[in-house]
Amino acid sequence: MYATPRTVTSVKDCYFYHTMDIPGHGTVNGEWDLRGRVGEYLGNFDFSGCRVLDVGAASGILTYHMEQQGADVVSFDLSEDYDWDIVPFFENDTAAMRAQRRQHLRAINNGYWFCHQALKSRARMVNGVVYDIPEDIGPVDVAVYGSILLHLRDPFLALENGARLAQKTMIVADVSPWSRFMSRFRKTSKFMPSHLKPKGISDGWHRLPPLLVKEYLAILGFKDSSITWRKFDYAGRSTPIYTIIANR
Repeated sequence: MYATPRTVTSVKDCYFYHTMDIPGHGTVNGEWDLRGRVGEYLGNFDFSGCRVLDVGAASGILTYHMEQQGADVVSFDLSEDYDWDIVPFFENDTAAMRAQRRQHLRAINNGYWFCHQALKSRARMVNGVVYDIPEDIGPVDVAVYGSILLHLRDPFLALENGARLAQKTMIVADVSPWSRFMSRFRKTSKFMPSHLKPKGISDGWHRLPPLLVKEYLAILGFKDSSITWRKFDYAGRSTPIYTIIANR
C-alpha cells in the first residue's frame, strides 16, 4: 500500500506546488508560498501525538510541517498511474491531456520525494484517487484537505472518504467564491467551468463557501466546527483562504 521512496537527485526533475526552503539546496519556487505560516494555514491546530492523513499532499509542505509538530503523517496523492480530475471539454483532446497530466504528476511526486529525503522525513506516501482512499491506511486522528476541493468533480465524496478514517478532526482549507463578509451568509457554490471558455487543461471545478463545507462535514459527523481566515501568496497575489477545523 505504501509507496516505495523514490531517489530524486535533481530539482530539474521536479515540480513544486509550494515554495519550499530545502536543506542543502535552498529555495525552490512554487505556486503557493506558505513559508513561515503553515500553522496559520492549518488553523494553528496542535498536531503533536496525532496520526494524520494529508490528502492531496503535492510537494509535502503540510506533511513536513505536521511531522515537525510531532505528528505521524500519511501523505496521500495521485501518481502517474492515475488520472487527474480534469474538465472534459468536448473541444479538447482529453486523452492527450490526461497523458500530459500523468507526466506532470510524476514531476510533482518527484518534488515530494526530493524534499522527503532532504528533510529526513519518516512520512509515508499512499498513491491513489481521492474517491477511493484505502481503508487499509487505518484510523487517523485528523484528515487534512489543503486547497484541493476546488480541483475535484465530487468534493463531497472526497471528504466522505477521509471522514471514514478520521476519528476526531477534519481540517479543510480552501478558497471561497464569496468575500469574507458574504461568506457568512451564502452557502451556494460556484461551478467554475464554462462551455463558453473551453481551454487547455482545466482542473478547477467548484468554489465552495465555508458554510457549505461546514454542512458537508456536519453531515459526516463533524458538527463542532470553527472558521478562520488568512491571506496567503498565490502566484504573487494575496489570496484569502478560509480554514475549517471540524470535530466529532
